[in-house]
Amino acid sequence: MRLPGLAGLLLALAGCGALTDVRSFSTPYSTPPGGETVRLRVISDGMVRGVPRSDCVDFRLPGAGVVVAARDGYANRNGESLSMAAPQTPAVPGTRTEVLVPAGQPMAFHYLGNQCYNLFSFVPKAGMDYQLEASGMYKCAVMLKQAPHGSKEYAAAPLKDSKLCRVTDNL
Repeated sequence: MRLPGLAGLLLALAGCGALTDVRSFSTPYSTPPGGETVRLRVISDGMVRGVPRSDCVDFRLPGAGVVVAARDGYANRNGESLSMAAPQTPAVPGTRTEVLVPAGQPMAFHYLGNQCYNLFSFVPKAGMDYQLEASGMYKCAVMLKQAPHGSKEYAAAPLKDSKLCRVTDNL
């Protein structure tokens, strides 16, 4: 008698995770209202989803959603421009967009490429512009660069490893 009940509970938990995952693909990222923001350019050959005001990935949080998606059929913010200065380094291939993210608060990301899966976060500093590059073309790599607002002189910036906020989101 306990086996059917346990199976039902596991199925229900798996369904919750699946619904959250579907929502995370069909909802575009939105900048939370209020507070100071910074500009972020995202370039990727896959999909990058963002979670504002969190250092772990939870697509239930306000504003969480798809920032950029290289493939059609997903919600995204592809091609938006905030007139950020282009870095002096060679152009990075991939789908790109520019969005506002909260300054001084953690921002978690999930990158999903053809053969790549990364969870990471950083805390944007006020007065800076950022460029996030996520690629799985030659090797699985995620790189963050920062520059003073309006500058073309970008330098590498640190990223922290992140994780799912709820283990059940992985079901």
